[in-house]
This record gives sequence, structure tokens and C-alpha cells, in this order.
Amino acid sequence: MKIKKWVIPLFTVIFLVIFFKIVGFDEIKKIIYEYSHPVRYENIVDKYSKLYNVDKELIYAIIQNESKFYTFAKSKTGSKGLMQVSDVTYEHAKNVIDIKRDDIYDKETNIEVGVWYLSHLISRFKNEKYAILAYNAGPENISEWINRGFLDVSKEYTSWNIPFIETGMYIEKVIKSKEYYSKLFVSGKYK
Repeated sequence: MKIKKWVIPLFTVIFLVIFFKIVGFDEIKKIIYEYSHPVRYENIVDKYSKLYNVDKELIYAIIQNESKFYTFAKSKTGSKGLMQVSDVTYEHAKNVIDIKRDDIYDKETNIEVGVWYLSHLISRFKNEKYAILAYNAGPENISEWINRGFLDVSKEYTSWNIPFIETGMYIEKVIKSKEYYSKLFVSGKYK
């Protein structure tokens, strides 16, 4: 006996409706979000969060959005590792901080350099949101955008006139991820 083409999709839809009714949509959404926003390398992140005075929630949000926690991620622009550190930033960091392992893909090295750089950007711009933009678009672009009036710290970032579409989407994703990680740590699931 041949099964009609519509039977399997129909049963799939019925199953999903029943499943969502039993478990609840909010619970499913929470499970999906937890799965897509892991907490890994806790000792390393905690160490450099404290050393460079950068919120660990922001570090996790950057890692999530830069590499999805894939250690060997490499962008089309050549940035590498968990925090997508560029070769220029890496070489500069080697002259400023004591790097234990000369391997940009090493988890600890990559996180240390990324957090050091993020700390530098926060210090330079005196504003975390500007630092997030600079992490994505480069500090020179952010300085230019500030000078041209595209960014105004007195206004909500969603009203800023960010010239790069990718960077506008990036800050939105990082801020949402940071908020999620903040809730996760407050809930006590992770310390």
C-alpha cells in the first residue's frame, strides 16, 4: 500500500501541535536558545573577564556571534578562532601582553587576545556599545561615525545611523545574546 504524499506532513504537523501544547512554546524556545547559546571555557572566560575587567556575559555574546564557539572558525576577512581575532590585532597583542602560546587558534590565547582587545576598545570609546561596533567594524570607522554624527551616545543605539548593515545587525545580536547570558547567570544555572 502506497502512502499518500500529504499523510506524513499532516502527521508531522499534528505531532508538532500536540508537542507544543504539552511542552509549551516558551519552554521550547528556551531549550532552543540554551542550545544555541552554550557556556563553554568557563575558567578561561572568568580568568580574562576579571583580568581585563570585561563582563563575562559580553565575552560569551561576542564568542557566540563571532564563531558559534567553533575553535577553528576563520572568516573571509581572515579573522580567526573563537573571538575572530585578526592577524593585525594578534601581532599587536603579542607586543603588549605576555602570550603563553603562539597559536591564534588556541582557546586560551584567542580568548585572552579577544578580551584584551575588547577591553582596549571599551577604554578607548568609554562606551560598551561603541566598543561592540568597533569590534565588528574597526575602531577607525567608529571614530569617523562619531565625528560625522552617525552615533550619539545620548540616544538609544537602535536609533543610530550605522552605515554598515552587517554592523547594525551585529550589535543587535550581541546585545540580545548578552542579555540572554545575563539572565542565564542570574538564574544560577551557571556561576
